[in-house]
Amino acid sequence: MGLLNWNSGQHFDHRGACACTQCGKPTPLRAHSGEPVHKVCAEDWNDHNPGAPRHQLAGRDLGTSRYHSDPPKKHRKDGAR
Repeated sequence: MGLLNWNSGQHFDHRGACACTQCGKPTPLRAHSGEPVHKVCAEDWNDHNPGAPRHQLAGRDLGTSRYHSDPPKKHRKDGAR
């Protein structure tokens, strides 16, 4: 699957750390669903579950439905973001 793009601030919970659903260690990171999980644990889960349902956006595969990348940012015509 490769690396997930979790650049959005929605993946960080400022209220504090919870136990990662994969390894059990504390993490402030959250999946799109709000599930506490380290990014590396989510990537590992994706790699070990290649047959899991996929998350598609405009024909692009962003990963599994459980752990997927943020949608790509739209670029303006003048090159600015």
